Amino acid sequence: MSANVKSIAMMLCIGVIAITTACRQNQEQQIMNKQTDSSIFPKGEKLENGYFTGSAYLNPLLAKDKNNDFAMGSVTFEAGARTNWHVHPKGQVLIVTEGEGFYQEKGKSAKSIKKGDVVNIPEGVEHWHGATAKTRMVHIAITNYKGEENVTWLSPVTDAEFNEVNQ
Repeated sequence: MSANVKSIAMMLCIGVIAITTACRQNQEQQIMNKQTDSSIFPKGEKLENGYFTGSAYLNPLLAKDKNNDFAMGSVTFEAGARTNWHVHPKGQVLIVTEGEGFYQEKGKSAKSIKKGDVVNIPEGVEHWHGATAKTRMVHIAITNYKGEENVTWLSPVTDAEFNEVNQ
């Protein structure tokens, strides 16, 4: 092979590598953009208050004030994350915006929840909610206040309880 042909072949290889790398970077950027575009709100801060199992994050959206007797936040549950059992003295509404999860009232079967579902939780009902074992779930929680109280936290959902609903 002549030096000229080798040089052209080398330039073609470098060009193909450059195009392949650029395509891969573009695909990775599109995937990242899609993930960002699909989230309505930023993930927020990790919840490390002992009331959640697994990785859960809160982005507060609205605090109780003189006009609104509720608080609202976007909660992200990574796969396997969930709340403890808890009760709201004036109820709660969940609006699932991403993924799949579960909602369960004490003594009842767990219900599967997914993007687009709205869960109206009556006052005083002991329950938990969170992601499935394999998928993340994001919901907006609208939690009503009774005086200055909006939740009473109870015991963690055991791994046995969680595994049972994930079968």
